[in-house]
Amino acid sequence: MFSALPFIGQPLNEKGQARTKTNVAEASLETYLARVRAENSAVQAAQGSIWIESGRLTRMMADVRAMRPHDLISVIVDENLAASTDGTVKNSRASNANSQVSGLFGNLHAGNALQNLVNQNSSSGLNAQGTSATNSSLSTILGGHVVEVLPNGMLVIEAARQVEFSQQTQTIVLRGVVRPEDISQQNQIRSTAISSLELEVRGKGIITDYTHRPNVIVRLLQKALIF
Repeated sequence: MFSALPFIGQPLNEKGQARTKTNVAEASLETYLARVRAENSAVQAAQGSIWIESGRLTRMMADVRAMRPHDLISVIVDENLAASTDGTVKNSRASNANSQVSGLFGNLHAGNALQNLVNQNSSSGLNAQGTSATNSSLSTILGGHVVEVLPNGMLVIEAARQVEFSQQTQTIVLRGVVRPEDISQQNQIRSTAISSLELEVRGKGIITDYTHRPNVIVRLLQKALIF
């Protein structure tokens, strides 16, 4: 029997066998599974008995919308923010000082400079105007889950998404309180119906680093270093 020979130039392990390259997708999957299992370790899957209160068969004819902790829910995010500020500042100041001495060294001609020893006029003014405008929008659909059911029946939900592309990482985290009546038959809720909404969008990567102003230390290093 012939054994498979490694390709020329392929790295070998300690036993002389061909070393396989680590698959990035498999490595990230193992990390993801470990994190998800740790987060949901306290949630035990119910058995299929209809006599178990938390069993899946107990809700065969019931509403499938999210109503209990760890139930999944879809959040339709459609947020538009437009803000503008316009300010005008006007300030003016004028002062006039005049000192006159008469009868000094006798009667002098009117055109003599000694007749008006001090004559000062000054004025200052400030006109400033500033305008700032901000427009931002976010439209997406997030998959979330029910975190807790409040004593008044309200549901606390949380949805998060992390996307990595081209050395850029974008993270979206949404939290809020919803009424069970506002959840549609498709188990969806709109962001406009969420109370105490907290929506956070963070970016990290090359694009974010070059579009945001760096801190003071980085700016000093950029001025000191040529390259």
